[in-house]
Amino acid sequence: MTKHLIKFILCCVFSFSVTTSFADTASLSKALTPKVSVTGQMTTEKFKSLMGKGFKSVIVNRPDQEPGNLTTANELREIAEQAHVSLIYQPVISGQITETDAEEFAKYYNSLPKPILLVCKSGARSTVLFNQAKSLGLLNE
Repeated sequence: MTKHLIKFILCCVFSFSVTTSFADTASLSKALTPKVSVTGQMTTEKFKSLMGKGFKSVIVNRPDQEPGNLTTANELREIAEQAHVSLIYQPVISGQITETDAEEFAKYYNSLPKPILLVCKSGARSTVLFNQAKSLGLLNE
């Protein structure tokens, strides 16, 4: 009886860990379109995982000096370059995105190879920036 109980517990633990790691991998980024995805809070390990997902370009919208930021654009750039992925650093302030920011974003977006990963704290400011550029008719899609 004890052997069966141990096997049952091990199966449950193994199943949970497999499900948890799949969910973690699936939640690394969110697709906005087939050409662009967003992701939030970044670590070097998470970024390394994302670089294996087929992205050809990255735009980092989170300022390096923002409180709670765990990486810098230069740290991410080193990882991106090893994966042969282009990285642009275009920091914008959450809640203060201007038309000029959207125009600058559009220039990068239109010139970079797709798919593109947008990086900020939660994904929200990158999504706002993308949607603003799109609503202004600035994105070539």
